[in-house]
Amino acid sequence: MSRKGSYWALTVMQKKPGIVYTGRQPEEGVNKNLGLNIVRQLCSGFRHTSCNITTDNFFTSVPLAEHLLEKGLTIVGKLRQNKPDIPPVMKASKTRKLFSTEFGFNGSMTMVSYVGKKEKAVIFLSTMHRSKTVDANTRKKKTEVIHFYKQTKGGVDIVDQMIGTYTCKRQTQRWPMLLWYNMIDIASLNAYSFFNAQHPEFDVGITNAGLRFLTELSNEFVTPYMRSRLEGNPCLPTYITEAMGRCGTTKAAIQSQERSRQGQQKRKRCKMCPRNKNRKASNSCWKCSDPVCTCLDRQTDTQTMNVDVLIACKTRNHSCVIMLR
Repeated sequence: MSRKGSYWALTVMQKKPGIVYTGRQPEEGVNKNLGLNIVRQLCSGFRHTSCNITTDNFFTSVPLAEHLLEKGLTIVGKLRQNKPDIPPVMKASKTRKLFSTEFGFNGSMTMVSYVGKKEKAVIFLSTMHRSKTVDANTRKKKTEVIHFYKQTKGGVDIVDQMIGTYTCKRQTQRWPMLLWYNMIDIASLNAYSFFNAQHPEFDVGITNAGLRFLTELSNEFVTPYMRSRLEGNPCLPTYITEAMGRCGTTKAAIQSQERSRQGQQKRKRCKMCPRNKNRKASNSCWKCSDPVCTCLDRQTDTQTMNVDVLIACKTRNHSCVIMLR
């Protein structure tokens, strides 16, 4: 069970619709037990199927576990510390040892309190497990309930963490925009996963490979649009053209590319190479319009942007920059 802003979804192997939560409407009263009601609606099509529902601490509660047991379903999830059904012995205290576990049984329900950090306890509720099995071969001595929770819910937590690190979400009061932001974040993460699987060398030796991928992806999306605006509207405000220039899209660069593709530019001697080399150049610097060739022994800064290669050649006064297709 996952909660994405205003979208509630039940993650199952079959294709099932989610529920869009638009918030409390003006004519409605205070919606109590929201988590319980959402899970009941999402699980209505799985009654008496012996399926298990794994939830986070927003949804998990003892009344929900009792309701699912009546419908032939089990639940495994985290409990919030402020739940009234948690006995004091299950809560964190200074006397409890690190990596210790407390078990509580009440009918078909099992409550597990695990101290993963000093003076902090994580509480789980399960109607699927009935044993005190602890992995004694490891240092942390985690229980069977914790291992099952990580297997079924750990992937969702990792996705939430990765999306939260680099997200396009902005504060908004409109739930359609929140859904749209979430769709973009998930689609970008999926694209990065597929790209990384096909190009495993992409993130070798890089600590921010995800940010680099998203930057290049955004440039590929906006570059065609910026070019169409520059070509179709010659009277754009200065601040817009300057912002486009910082992204590598300028009128001079576009014109230089067009001349290079059409072969209309006459080849001239490169101003950067020695005269005795007599190298001819069909490209020119977009700052000073001097002819500059693409000799590899003078390239000091190369950055790949979509299908373009930005080559900066250092001179005395400025960096001659040419854009090649």
